[in-house]
Amino acid sequence: MKKNKMMRLASVTVGLGIAVMIITLSVVAGFREQINGALRGMMADMTICDVSGLMRQESEAVVPSAEFVAEVGAIKGVRSVAPQVTLNGMAKSGDNVAGLQIKGIDTQYDTAWWQSVLLEGALPDLAAEHRGKELLLSEATARKLDVAVGDKVEMLFAVGDERPRRDRFKVSGIFRTGLEEMDLRMAVGDVRDVRRIAGWADDEVSGYDVMLAEGADAESVSDEIFQIIDRRYDAGDESVGSLVVNSIRERFPVVFDWLKAHSVNARVIIVIIMVVVLFNMAAAMLIMVLDRTAMIGSLKALGMRNGAIRRMFLYRAARLFAVGALWGNVVALALVGVQAVWHPVELNPSGYMLAELPVKVELWRVVLLNVGAMAVTVLTMLLPSAMIARISPSESLKYKL
Repeated sequence: MKKNKMMRLASVTVGLGIAVMIITLSVVAGFREQINGALRGMMADMTICDVSGLMRQESEAVVPSAEFVAEVGAIKGVRSVAPQVTLNGMAKSGDNVAGLQIKGIDTQYDTAWWQSVLLEGALPDLAAEHRGKELLLSEATARKLDVAVGDKVEMLFAVGDERPRRDRFKVSGIFRTGLEEMDLRMAVGDVRDVRRIAGWADDEVSGYDVMLAEGADAESVSDEIFQIIDRRYDAGDESVGSLVVNSIRERFPVVFDWLKAHSVNARVIIVIIMVVVLFNMAAAMLIMVLDRTAMIGSLKALGMRNGAIRRMFLYRAARLFAVGALWGNVVALALVGVQAVWHPVELNPSGYMLAELPVKVELWRVVLLNVGAMAVTVLTMLLPSAMIARISPSESLKYKL
């Protein structure tokens, strides 16, 4: 009876351990994908701007040559290069106010990601013949200002030492990225509107957003852009003299360090869980061997070798692990599925950047975890199963009698 309870306990421990490890990996992968994806979509993989843009949110206007932009676009791994103009302002609707940074873009900009996070309405009409004075607001900002698609918001801009400039914009659409803190500060508009408010010429920009293809090495692309800047400046192109390349990791180092710390925590949790699983499986193996001492003695007396007997017990331990792991996988994937569809677990955006716990199942990691855990468990069971070689047939049969 005690033996059966111990076997069940070992199987339950394996199931819980596997479930916790899969959920841990899914949460870490969810954070990594959602935060990294949202930052890439909103801010681009890297930005080419004036050196003043490294120290503040807005940079001085630059006018890079078309040849320079074409060279950057031809770099292997670069998906798109598009101009953008950013300007900070204050949005007002009734008694509600919100600080916003408007990112002005044009038809060259790859808006596929923005379309994917659109909740209602549409992006500003960038191809219209005349300026439409439209803004794409986040759901959090729209809620704060108490506005909906089609409503008007008043914008106030402080440009240089001049008097603040006012303008009214129509809300063309509402988006949600999941990054509540950044959503509250971000809006998208027509680059022509932002240029007019800033008082810039038609060829002046805050910088160029560079989007990379999946799998591209951001560091090598950045090095190539710097080489192009140096080469063109040495050739007499002064338009690139003050340009720098600012990658997303350089702009948000704290965020990426935080994600890296999550990965380290996941590894620690997996190691601790595996130690607990191995301890319980070792205890179960010892009980199986001690409970079958007489049987082992009989098999030895009939001529069966120690290796064959050990394989029998290792097979049973593997089967015990497999049953527990199966249930652990089922429970973990079910819980992850519930969170992915219904989002019952919410987070505090001020501490976790996201309002909901993100999850993502990476099947190759789940398979690798199961196979690795099984292999480590079976190899570890070689130690307690070594007791079989010390069991003497005469002694074990004497106990049986």
